[in-house]
Amino acid sequence: MAENLHQRLQKASHQIDEAQEAVRLAQGQDAELIEKAYDQLQHAEWELQQAQHEAGKEATENPQFQQAYQQLHDTRQQVQEAKQNNSDVL
Repeated sequence: MAENLHQRLQKASHQIDEAQEAVRLAQGQDAELIEKAYDQLQHAEWELQQAQHEAGKEATENPQFQQAYQQLHDTRQQVQEAKQNNSDVL
């Protein structure tokens, strides 16, 4: 169970990192990259939800889970800002 939790958290963290990179590269100008980042965040969120569902309190008390969840939230804000900036440019 703990190994599965670790794998899910690693996968979610990796997807969040990729989303952050896509947002950075898009810099409010590339709608396709922004959408890719959004999709990656959706997958990361699903992984975190599955980890929480499968491991329960063990997942939510895990520092890696907490960090990934915070990164997910922060990156989602960056994506929203990038989408807004992109629509402002158009």
